[in-house]
Amino acid sequence: MPAAPILVAHRSGNSPTNAARDQHRADAVEADVHVHRGRVVLRHAKVLWPTSRLWERWYLLPIDTDVAELADLLAAVDDETPLWLDLKCITRRAARRIRAAVPDGRPLFVSSRSWWVLGAFDNRPGTSLLRSCGNRAQLGLARRLTGRGRRRGIVAHERLLDDLDAVRALSSQLPMLATWAVSTPRRARQLTEAGIAAVIVDDLDLRWARPASPRQSCED
Repeated sequence: MPAAPILVAHRSGNSPTNAARDQHRADAVEADVHVHRGRVVLRHAKVLWPTSRLWERWYLLPIDTDVAELADLLAAVDDETPLWLDLKCITRRAARRIRAAVPDGRPLFVSSRSWWVLGAFDNRPGTSLLRSCGNRAQLGLARRLTGRGRRRGIVAHERLLDDLDAVRALSSQLPMLATWAVSTPRRARQLTEAGIAAVIVDDLDLRWARPASPRQSCED
């Protein structure tokens, strides 16, 4: 029987209040991390340039929307709670600022669509680095990079993992293969049997299988 996957609370870390609650329901909490005007902030919404308004898909957020900082998240959860930081920056300078904001010893999973920024976390103990893939072109490129240079894990959208034989082959080549947007425990079990090590989910009230403790993070 394959080990139960690491269960990650999707976007829970964007709200320190939610993270404090969900750290006891999941194995890690995920947050979207930006550097904006010198602050390390947590939000999924984007800034509507050249204004400072935040927008999400097709609507603007209220002008007084409160945005938490990474420091607020760190204060809200236990020191040993693993965090999954999805970096929304495009420069290594910004990524280094994010790294500096997290105390040494905190277990981390770090992902990004801007794969080059992951290098800012190279050689940080207890850290798993994953290339994030939201479409088939990105996943295809990430697969071609698996045997070159420093090895990274991959976190791919669930819709890209329809070929379970390909998932098995890929998982055997990587330090970690993870996925997000898994909506049912049945699908999670199917992917786990194919080699998925972590699932990022929205609804923690479903009957997800959980390991006794989070897995050891891979050293990149």
